[in-house]
Amino acid sequence: MDRLPIFLNLRERPCLVVGGGVIAERKTRLLLRSGALITVLAPTVTKLLQQQIDQGIVSHLSQRFDDTTVANFWLIVAATDDQSFNRQIAFSAEAAGRFCNVVDDNEASTFILPAIVDRSPVVIAIGTEGNAPVLAQQLKAQIESWLPTRISELAKQAGRWRKLVKNRFRTLRERRNFWRRFFSGPIADHLLAGRQAAAEKTMRAELVGDITENLNNQGEAWIVGAGPGDPGLVTLRAQQLISQADVVLYDQLVSKPILDIARKEADMILVGKRSGSKGMPQKQINKLLVDQVRKGKRVCRLKGGDPFIFGRGGEEALALSNAGLPFQIVPGISAAIGCAAYAGIPLTLRGISSGVTFTTARLDNGIAPDWVYLLNCGHTLAIYMGVGSIQEISTQLIRGGVPSDLPIALVENGTTSDQRIILSTISKIQLDAKNAGISTPAMIYIGETVRSAEHLRWFDGQSGTGKFLDWADEEFAAVVG
Repeated sequence: MDRLPIFLNLRERPCLVVGGGVIAERKTRLLLRSGALITVLAPTVTKLLQQQIDQGIVSHLSQRFDDTTVANFWLIVAATDDQSFNRQIAFSAEAAGRFCNVVDDNEASTFILPAIVDRSPVVIAIGTEGNAPVLAQQLKAQIESWLPTRISELAKQAGRWRKLVKNRFRTLRERRNFWRRFFSGPIADHLLAGRQAAAEKTMRAELVGDITENLNNQGEAWIVGAGPGDPGLVTLRAQQLISQADVVLYDQLVSKPILDIARKEADMILVGKRSGSKGMPQKQINKLLVDQVRKGKRVCRLKGGDPFIFGRGGEEALALSNAGLPFQIVPGISAAIGCAAYAGIPLTLRGISSGVTFTTARLDNGIAPDWVYLLNCGHTLAIYMGVGSIQEISTQLIRGGVPSDLPIALVENGTTSDQRIILSTISKIQLDAKNAGISTPAMIYIGETVRSAEHLRWFDGQSGTGKFLDWADEEFAAVVG
């Protein structure tokens, strides 16, 4: 380690930025966040710096720099576009015993400003000792995505309760054990989920001493949407919870890269099924979920798409609620939205479709929806689990007077490297789907907005050019004869 990372208290302390350009503006903004008193020395400054000067946020010196200037400041930043001048500033700072950062000059700098993840009071500084600042920025982005959104509130609450904990637990070992439980147990879970009242109740019970061991070991369920298939579409919150789970109950359609986010020690239990195949009954899934949480496990119920859109997440949440167990709901990008986007199909389009209807091919009573009525509402239809009903859907539409050339699309394995798309019409879709051998999982889209896919093709899991099968595709025509 060539440089010692430290956190300086610059509040109300004078700091000098030499230079008035964009880089000086950026350094000034960073120092202001720490509460420093900033003086900018430059004959001319950017528009933003001038505004800050006019508002009294920043002081301004338009005089020429000389060696005595630096003596009045704690820190100096040399941010001009003249490297030799910057080095002169650094030499003056060194002679006066002041630290100086020289922009883009590691050798001349006595301190380096790192890439910073600021979730105050949690602050993470990333440095490469000046060798690779772009790498530091990339690491910053990765850390930003990993940190829980409410990590700052967790740290602040720990600070508020620090004195109470010290009074409650007399020995250092007891306090350390408590804080380990605090940051990995139900109190932290409540705070990170935004349940302040529940966190305070649990904390109060522990400090008073009337909490049981079971409370420390209380589990929680996370009903999480994994998105339509592409691992890049999993939300940050979903990634965080998957990686923390003791048990992952996952559906058949959740891809392996998403499952790989889980800890190696986590119990991975397949509970889902594909359309048309047998799987674990929903009542048994509900019971398994409740039983695992009661055992004190952190359980991630991982579902393809969004758990509240044809994912039975509502039924599982009700089972947990009826059992009096804590849970969170983490939405995901639904299959209808994700597959449409990756196929280039706008679900609404001004002047063409004023809305979208999400539905399944069969209602709970086993009867098919009134497809003609739904289309007459002026909506695009997004149909889940409808591949096996494509003949019935197209027949009902044609008998209902819908034009036979109304566009329809089938999107198989949407958003993944195996994505295939058939663009057809309601009169031809049955034959086209049969010849292409379309299988589940697949989404069906019906409506005039489907035509846009001819012009908005953009995704193919391998080449990015679009893997489409349609009536205009000569290669597909040759395949089906």
